[in-house]
Amino acid sequence: MILIRNVLKTIAFTTCCLLLIFNMAVAQSDTLKWHPGIKLKFSDFTIDQSTTHAFADIIVYYDYSSSPMKFGRYFPLTHADAIFNRKTASLPDSSEKNLRYAQLLFDLSGYESRLIKLKAMELGELNARNAPVKQTMDDIFFKVNNEISLLKKDMTESISKSGDEQVLSEWEAKVAALLQSTPEVITETTLGKWQVGMFMGIAQSYFSGKSSHYFTTATGLDYGLNVDLKRSRLVFDVNLDFNKTKIGFEQNGNWQTGMKTHFASVEITYGFKLPKNKWLAVPYAGLSLNELTPRRPSDEDKRSLDGAGPVIGLEINRFFGNMTDSWENVNLFYKCRASFNPANLIKDNGGTQFNLKIAVGFDTRRVKSRLAKKM
Repeated sequence: MILIRNVLKTIAFTTCCLLLIFNMAVAQSDTLKWHPGIKLKFSDFTIDQSTTHAFADIIVYYDYSSSPMKFGRYFPLTHADAIFNRKTASLPDSSEKNLRYAQLLFDLSGYESRLIKLKAMELGELNARNAPVKQTMDDIFFKVNNEISLLKKDMTESISKSGDEQVLSEWEAKVAALLQSTPEVITETTLGKWQVGMFMGIAQSYFSGKSSHYFTTATGLDYGLNVDLKRSRLVFDVNLDFNKTKIGFEQNGNWQTGMKTHFASVEITYGFKLPKNKWLAVPYAGLSLNELTPRRPSDEDKRSLDGAGPVIGLEINRFFGNMTDSWENVNLFYKCRASFNPANLIKDNGGTQFNLKIAVGFDTRRVKSRLAKKM
């Protein structure tokens, strides 16, 4: 019975999923977005013999934003699409003439969507105080919409009065010429020179020499900040680790055997970025600051071992996500940083040190966007 019940649940769940997918597919097919070369078919309409006019339900949707520049200036950005609603469109009959007329209306709406973007591009860089983006873009939309409405009215009157297919052909040629002479406009983006990133993960530091004689391997948290300029990367990387003493010793106080300790390390490094597809390698060098302290010291406790020394290493990044809008670009990544201290220079307990860190984080940089003609 349990098996049968599980099978029935699976069938019910699968059926719901299939119905949802089917409904989504139907919903998507209810509209058509204009693009060069798209052709309407009789199947895109219902035949309504109670009317004598073709009804092409077309709406031009548009939105806008801005790409900020210096000193309160900006580039206007806009997106416009002509959408044909198949669900409500109708023809009085299946004559080719009515279909051609509806196609002309659709193409003129497509021309309108192109013209909105072209007019916005031609404005260039604007002053936000003198030309607010909302008012500027609404003015463009109103003027272009009014221009196309008059053109559609003129076309409809010409075709209705003559009833001649020659007039229909002339308008087809005229609309085709308008589309041909109006370039397609796209949003072109360029990334800023500066990039800032943050990361967090786990770290492990392995000691040798006197450091390993007195202290165990340190394990803990790693977090940091990177600032990039073109191919250069500056990193501020902090480790907060936990370890213990192996044997007791005296230095600024008594360090008992097996005492719990903190190991803190700060790496300040400069590296050169070597990108390849979704991978990024960064060889680097810099300075490492290291400190060992008791894990729970009192206010009077002066036990502390510190040192500073050179560090070299390699950072490997793998990008797994990207989010971009007209303002910024964000990359998600996980990384591995492996570094080597030839000498950590911890007083009287120094040695070499190898550090391994695995982290996840993000990089962000400003995006500069502007409208441009598609080449």
